Amino acid sequence: MKKQDVATGVVAVIPARGGSKSIPRKNLLPLFGAPLLAFSIDVARQLSFVKRVIVSTEDEEIAKVATMYGAEIVQRPPDLASDYSRDDSFLTHLLTIEKPVSLNEVIMLLRPTHPIRNPLTLSNAYSLYLKNKGKCDSLRSMKKSTEIIFKTWTIDSEGFALPAFDSEITSVEDPCNAPRQLLPDTFYQDGYVEIFPLSTVEKFKSTSGTRVLPFIVSEYSQDVDYVNDVDAIVSYFSKNEPPNWFRVPKKVK
Repeated sequence: MKKQDVATGVVAVIPARGGSKSIPRKNLLPLFGAPLLAFSIDVARQLSFVKRVIVSTEDEEIAKVATMYGAEIVQRPPDLASDYSRDDSFLTHLLTIEKPVSLNEVIMLLRPTHPIRNPLTLSNAYSLYLKNKGKCDSLRSMKKSTEIIFKTWTIDSEGFALPAFDSEITSVEDPCNAPRQLLPDTFYQDGYVEIFPLSTVEKFKSTSGTRVLPFIVSEYSQDVDYVNDVDAIVSYFSKNEPPNWFRVPKKVK
């Protein structure tokens, strides 16, 4: 057995490249006085089962800030940090670093654009993954869709609308015109957490694989894609009592 095949623990990985089109320098955007990135680092450091907290970035400023909040830095090659870079590329890169991540180690992927996370919820997600380890390729957090996605359409090159889903997917004939009661519930990936062994990435070139264990999240959370998403978080906390687990990250260095 190769040394790299030996599992040594859970690794929290936070992907934080410097480029962002929707919000320039998004990962350093301030929230309650701390950079967005710091919230993911801080919650990972609270989890007893996490042995390494890695920030993968090509950006010097992000690396400096991440270090201040207690993360280990993996310098990502610039060609793995473009707008079109996929997750499997920077995760596979972890196999080649000075202190490599084992193929059998479990990755907890925490995207920095999702700052509000309950440590207990993450622990529950990991417990669910452990109970099903060997049966699934990954665990992915999801929320129930409020829209009926089987009634969605795409627009073709000639400008005509085409159903986005067909009867083979839903087992319901003509789903766009079917009563909603006949259509199954759907769930969207919300970015709260993803858990998988690095071997899933190597095998499938993705973080999900083919057997995905859903972890349904019902508590408040907010993914940050635009500036008004940060405003929405601030507004929510101004109208609601912060939960007792919530805290603003502090520098450790």
